[in-house]
Amino acid sequence: MTETTSKPKAKTTARRAGPKRSEVSRLAVQNSALKELVENGWRSFSVDRVAKNAKASKQTIYRWWATPACMVVEAALETLPKSEDPNTTPEERILALISPLFTTIRNGDGAHMWRGILLAAADDEEAGEIFRKWVMESIRKPLRFILAEQANKGLIRRDWEIDFALESLLGPLWHRIAAMRAPLPDGYAERVTDALMTNLKKDL
Repeated sequence: MTETTSKPKAKTTARRAGPKRSEVSRLAVQNSALKELVENGWRSFSVDRVAKNAKASKQTIYRWWATPACMVVEAALETLPKSEDPNTTPEERILALISPLFTTIRNGDGAHMWRGILLAAADDEEAGEIFRKWVMESIRKPLRFILAEQANKGLIRRDWEIDFALESLLGPLWHRIAAMRAPLPDGYAERVTDALMTNLKKDL
């Protein structure tokens, strides 16, 4: 009679759930970069302090981002909440495009941080390209669709210009936080949206 024996089962251990270590490190660096930007401004920005506070090496930082400006611009853009088209009035749809940015700038150190973001995007070509791509995809492109739809329905003038419309919405914001260093008042996003639509409805 042949006796058979079974091999003992290997002990299994549950793998700890959570983000990959590299993702945790990346977020730590981005948070450190935004903190550095708020505390010291763009002109005195230090990658050494960012690395120290994030417990990361400078080599790692430069492996993930081409320049410090790219790092801070990307970090700031990732903090913005996603906007959703409410599919209601054109004013409410346009407001939904710009509200995440306006709200972020109004809260806490948002204005100071975004003042630094504008400088970083202006100083660095690659960071500027990241910033412009975000504006194009998140605001300009959907704004063009909304205004084209309204013009086809005869609800606004047909001679509207997308760049003028975009500048009417964002120009006052950049002027207020960068040039005047003034806070955003309540309802500012609503006011620039209403001003744009009032202008586009003239002489109908």
